[in-house]
Amino acid sequence: MPFVWSAASRISQCRFFVLVVLLCWGPGGQAQDTSSATLLFEIPELPLDSAILIFSEQASAEVILDGAVAALRGNALYGRYTLERGLQRLLAGTGTRFEIRDNAGHPLIRLIPPPSSPSDVLSLEPIRVQGGASPVDKAFRTPGSASHIDQQHIERFRGTSVGDIFQGVPGVLVGENRNSGGLDINIRGMQGQGRVPVLVDGARQETTVYRGYSGVASRSYIDPDLIGGIDIIKGPSLSAQGTGAVGGLVSMRTLNAEDIVRDGRDFGMRVRGSAIGNNSGSAVSPGTPAGLFTGDFGGADPVYRTDCVNESLCSGDQAMPSDWGYPDGMDRPDWYEAKSWAGSLALAKRLESVDLVAAYAERRQGNYYAGEHGPSAWVDLSDRRKTPFYTEVSPVIRGASRFQAGERIPGTNFESKSGLLKAKMFLPEDQELELSYLRYESVYSEIMPSQIIRFANFSPVSQPRDSDVTVDTYTSRYRWNPAAWPLLDFKAGLWHTRARSTNNSPSATEANLYNNERETYKRWGMELENTSDFLHGAWGESQLRYGLSGQWEDVGTTALTEDTRGLAGRNGKRDEYSAFAAWQYKPVSSVVLDAGLRYTRFKSRDDKPITVYDPRSPNCVDGDGDGECDPLPNRNRRSGTAPIVTLSWEPGNAGLQFYARYAEALRMPSLFESSSGFSFETAPDVVLKPEHTRNREVGINYLKDGLFLERDKLRLKLSYFRNHTRDYLTRTLPNLWEEGGDTTIVSQFTMRNIDSARFHGVELSGGYDMGVFFTEFGVTRYNHIEICHTGSYRLHRCNDYGIAASYINNMVPPRWHGSLTLGMRLPRPALVLGVRGTFMGERNEAPEYNDDTARSFLEVVPWHSYRVYDFFASYQATDRIRLDFNLDNFTDRYYLDALGLGLIPAPGRTARLSLTWQY
Repeated sequence: MPFVWSAASRISQCRFFVLVVLLCWGPGGQAQDTSSATLLFEIPELPLDSAILIFSEQASAEVILDGAVAALRGNALYGRYTLERGLQRLLAGTGTRFEIRDNAGHPLIRLIPPPSSPSDVLSLEPIRVQGGASPVDKAFRTPGSASHIDQQHIERFRGTSVGDIFQGVPGVLVGENRNSGGLDINIRGMQGQGRVPVLVDGARQETTVYRGYSGVASRSYIDPDLIGGIDIIKGPSLSAQGTGAVGGLVSMRTLNAEDIVRDGRDFGMRVRGSAIGNNSGSAVSPGTPAGLFTGDFGGADPVYRTDCVNESLCSGDQAMPSDWGYPDGMDRPDWYEAKSWAGSLALAKRLESVDLVAAYAERRQGNYYAGEHGPSAWVDLSDRRKTPFYTEVSPVIRGASRFQAGERIPGTNFESKSGLLKAKMFLPEDQELELSYLRYESVYSEIMPSQIIRFANFSPVSQPRDSDVTVDTYTSRYRWNPAAWPLLDFKAGLWHTRARSTNNSPSATEANLYNNERETYKRWGMELENTSDFLHGAWGESQLRYGLSGQWEDVGTTALTEDTRGLAGRNGKRDEYSAFAAWQYKPVSSVVLDAGLRYTRFKSRDDKPITVYDPRSPNCVDGDGDGECDPLPNRNRRSGTAPIVTLSWEPGNAGLQFYARYAEALRMPSLFESSSGFSFETAPDVVLKPEHTRNREVGINYLKDGLFLERDKLRLKLSYFRNHTRDYLTRTLPNLWEEGGDTTIVSQFTMRNIDSARFHGVELSGGYDMGVFFTEFGVTRYNHIEICHTGSYRLHRCNDYGIAASYINNMVPPRWHGSLTLGMRLPRPALVLGVRGTFMGERNEAPEYNDDTARSFLEVVPWHSYRVYDFFASYQATDRIRLDFNLDNFTDRYYLDALGLGLIPAPGRTARLSLTWQY
């Protein structure tokens, strides 16, 4: 809790001592002399005593202040400055002098205010205050599972797909990463439908896209060049923005002025360009075939002939093909040949009380090529049957997917344009107002998984027609945090997002076979939150947080092709409201108890009525007596309350923290789950309830500077978690006793609450930095995965792989995954080199017999375990110019990403050269 003097305690003349010790060097961060390095400051115009306290926290410095400061007022300080330049600007006009010395490798600042009258001097005992931490370090101080991705990490590990920036974060995976440019985050097995909201400047923009026989994908959109930082919370949280976040929360911050403006300036410009290899440069034509193809035999398994006694017996359709694939897709360019590009321009201007930002980013990527080494596709010709006149050969495609090693992959082209406008106003009385507008436009293609999974031998995979998406995000955020009023730290947010997407047919020639549609998804949101600090002396310290939030959603769909069943698209509305209160109590400085409660209420309305097909059904209502069932309204309304309790203990000053956490959360049915569409129909006798998650977690955090060397840094976080979600919402087949369960009635899928889903495991993350060398690591290991459902035709109530027709089948994470980064810094030249390894375990496979998912089209999508290594190098040519070189997957592995839906191989060896110029 920050130390704040009350107005009564501000004596006109005083003498005091402030000591702040800040552990600011995150794992993998560059160790440097903070007296000459540029540091980021965000300090409004405050009384000098409060301003100096904030300055010491943000500068990781020890400060000694002698003299009178009550009548002095510091200047506002925003942007990147050296320690000396920042002090000069902060103290300008106050008459205060300063001295900077080295204290065991850390800066020691002595401030000397103007002389004062001896009669007014009052000597106070020294005051010791624990400063804040860098965003990376804060994750290792949090009594719970959290991670931070800073801008350096984003730039260093940009990858080929947008979701690659999350690679290496323990417990976090990205579903369907190689399609569309969207983000579908999975945290410890929880994914989709708002279980892990992705916030962009506080706004939600998630949409759900039907992916055929492999389920659905939830997507949020942003260009990585416009991201300033990402905070990840794993599990439920008590904040105004955390409503329904049963799996966790991903908060993205777009660029601020301090990310662009250089030290000591009021205007800045950042230009970034990248040349990208391992792709075709532009999209191939729709309908271009790819992958191995054994032949079209009218849906039957192909059989060819060889060793014929008469040439005519092995001719025509019976002739053995000389090539099972398509040579045009094997023209992979050299690894250093760059055919695609990305670029961005960002401008920022600092005025006296306003920061202005404008940015534009564009990306163009053709179809990429798969790797050369791994379980690629090949044709097995060993199934032979000898006859008197010829030998029959039944070819079978083997491998992880249908695509050959090094082949050009259809459906992976991607183009996007993004624009950002942002203004941050510093108002009187310690107020801030931020307004932003973000526009994202993208054209892309994506393979429908059924093209690969269900028709492996009978038809080729072809390049689909392009789809498109446009997202507009409007946000306004207000904060009032007067330094003299500890009871007031008020935050308010108001936002609106509008996503328009056209999901075209996967077929270039048979569009009418699919329900193509244009969807418009509108969301409005509001959050109010306040934090009040109480100081009680001997009774300890208390803090009260409380707030409200609301969200209003509206989806509408326009059919682009004939919809013979009236099922395509969704049209409906949903409202959700939430209130929370949390109390934090520190009886002593080393013990913190945090407990709170959240109440949530929602209602939904589907514009499509519920259809009952069988007049004999007990759910049939024939009000007009025409012998047919009348349409029934589809509406739902639910509410509930969930608690969160956290206890932490920090013994001594050793940098060690122990914590235990119990967290519950409710997720109300989403608008997708509450409305009918092509993927399922609403059942009249299955009423949806909210998901109820119970998370238990115990963990240890450890931060230590100077452990073995004078300036080394160690960061560790170890946790054991048990996540149990009751009434998990997913799609299934109807039970025999339910509407649609009788096979004589029109077949349909049903959205329902299944019994439960459990994910238990251990997670370790951290890093060690000794200056020249540094390392980062993380690993997640699940020791128990269990999905339970009481339904018809199920041999076992619980298993670890899935349920017939359920979306959860392809959201189950591997038993383990981890990453390790090793790097070194060379001061002359200013060069950083390193290698990152990503290690992924296999997916839990469905059994060969008694497979509980076998009674449906939605199959379990497997992947092999894999190891991928990425090389990175960064050269700081001048203080304005930086060159970055990446060689992703430099061993050129052929592999399928975990949680991919369509058996799309990941990119092979990919080179990327980037230039950043900052004015």
